[in-house]
Amino acid sequence: MKKKLLKIFAFIFCAGLFLTGCATVSNVQDAMGNKISFDAPVYYQGQVAKVGDYVYYGNAYTDISGEEFKYTKARKSSYLARVDLSSLSYDEEVLKENYNHTSPLGVEKVNGKKLAGYVNQEMFAYGDYLYFTSANVHKSSSMQNDYSMVSLFRVRFNGDGLKEIGTFTNDENSSITIQEGSDGKYYFVIVCPVEKTEEDETTTYDVYSIKVGNSIGSTTKIASGVNSVVVADESSSLKNIVCTYGTDSERLPNAVKAVDYATGDETVYDGGNSETIALCGRVGDVVMYSYNSEVYYKDLTIGGTFSPSQTQLFYSAESISNVEKMGEGYMFVGATALMYKSSLSATATKLTETSSYKHILFVDGDYVYLSNDNAIMKISCFGGEIETVVSDMTIISGECGYADGYIYFYATLGDIVDEDGNVVERESEDTNYYMYRTDKLGNVQLLGKTK
Repeated sequence: MKKKLLKIFAFIFCAGLFLTGCATVSNVQDAMGNKISFDAPVYYQGQVAKVGDYVYYGNAYTDISGEEFKYTKARKSSYLARVDLSSLSYDEEVLKENYNHTSPLGVEKVNGKKLAGYVNQEMFAYGDYLYFTSANVHKSSSMQNDYSMVSLFRVRFNGDGLKEIGTFTNDENSSITIQEGSDGKYYFVIVCPVEKTEEDETTTYDVYSIKVGNSIGSTTKIASGVNSVVVADESSSLKNIVCTYGTDSERLPNAVKAVDYATGDETVYDGGNSETIALCGRVGDVVMYSYNSEVYYKDLTIGGTFSPSQTQLFYSAESISNVEKMGEGYMFVGATALMYKSSLSATATKLTETSSYKHILFVDGDYVYLSNDNAIMKISCFGGEIETVVSDMTIISGECGYADGYIYFYATLGDIVDEDGNVVERESEDTNYYMYRTDKLGNVQLLGKTK
């Protein structure tokens, strides 16, 4: 009888696992108890995703570039985690003065199999899924690891249904974005470098699209061996990529075309140019490009070729980078300064020297947020001094998330104090960079779960 009862209980347990899948955490619900699902993709600058009251993030940051990097060791602290922001609480023995540098109770491990929290981290919330990148663990034909390659996964908000979508080459000009297509569906658009041979003098790029929704579509190459490329953003009416590529003509060796990433339909803007055109950025349907040591702009909705004229001169420089919408105008990086133009035709004004910061984090309204190795700062498009948001912390510059007015970033642990306000040593040395967040007044809060 006892054995029979055990078999029955075992059957019920296994049936329960079958019905619930391999969920590691609970489902996320709204205030009415309904399951949360996103009708359109949401992006929070890469290192976090906000789902209801929960924020998802890599618990700690890992540097994958060093020879000492070990994937299995790193994921013990740099795993996909989440915490309920509406009910943060702390061990009763923790002094209130130490809350901001103490891990809250209730940090949950959503998935410990894949590394989360590193230089190429991207996260998106769409439908019932969290989409995120992780360092590649597929070995090459020579049984070597290439962690610079990026693998794209998705997993349900409860940790169930982990699935790899694809693995792609990666460099400083690569990108993975998710955008609405001309058919109303959503697509990952992935720009990745072509593997170079000894004869290659310059890097070229392939562009892929993947339709996502309840199911995942096939990975389709929509452009091959292009020299520069810009991708539509959420404000673009033309759902395409624009790219430059080489031709077989010695007289007109450079050309420009657009490719619809939903249909693959192409529009040729220029069959060939004598001077090299290099695309610098895109905001909506306006593309900035360099030509003969000047930067011009092209409104794609007007049609016609990429024909530079003084009426379309954007900025006098060989090239620019980091073009983004800011306020009513455009922010970009010139040769030595962060610049702003209130309109396409306005005179550019300098916001700050590039030497005053290390990375651009994101733009929010009239402000651009910046970072270096020990501070997070912001500066307005109207000029003025740089304002410091977070200081006197050792942080990973350039890696962040932004949701509901909070900036998420990785930093080493701050000091804790005793009842008399004296700094005390922690029980064990911990040099990891953990996930923190701060409001815009600089009130920091540790979210990562420490050793």
